[in-house]
Amino acid sequence: MPDYSLTDQELHYLTDTDFLRTKVMIYQKTDQLLSATQQRIGEYLQEKSPTFPEGVLSRGGKISRGESYRDLPYHVLDFPRKFTREDVFALRTMAWWGHHLSITLHLEGTSFKRYQAQIARQLPQLQAWNWKVCVGDDPWQYHQEESYYQPARRFTEKPWADWMLNRSFCKLSTFLPLKDWEQLPDNAVVFLDRVVQLLKL
Repeated sequence: MPDYSLTDQELHYLTDTDFLRTKVMIYQKTDQLLSATQQRIGEYLQEKSPTFPEGVLSRGGKISRGESYRDLPYHVLDFPRKFTREDVFALRTMAWWGHHLSITLHLEGTSFKRYQAQIARQLPQLQAWNWKVCVGDDPWQYHQEESYYQPARRFTEKPWADWMLNRSFCKLSTFLPLKDWEQLPDNAVVFLDRVVQLLKL
């Protein structure tokens, strides 16, 4: 039979209504933070008018959340965004409970092929920005383990170019500690501006 008995700690959490109400409040504030981030990104796009591939700006931002990425809650803003079977171009801003805030450029399919050579020439810029590069094979992970993300500074130019030109997707990210919560909207705009520079949009 399954063991459904509760440990003392589990029972404490189950009966702690203050904790549960606080969790609901954090959910609401996280959505508000991502909404403010979306607004700041929208203001940047309106002011700068960068040229994105077709369809990337045809939809507004999307905020979503889940309870169990590696057993912990997460909140996500995708904006700008395009997700199809043949093409992914997305700026994903994520708050992952217990871990970090992250901002990621995700390119796959048509968009990656379009900018692949450009990115392959830009290692010094990525290093100057202190970005991290996804080296894993699954594009839908967001942890910072070394098997999945490596700092751009660990690459040298020729191996970087050869490696990038043989990838099937690209994820470039910056990470912030959770204590830098209120800085997320500003950091997302800085990241997007660097994406515009990197891809010459």
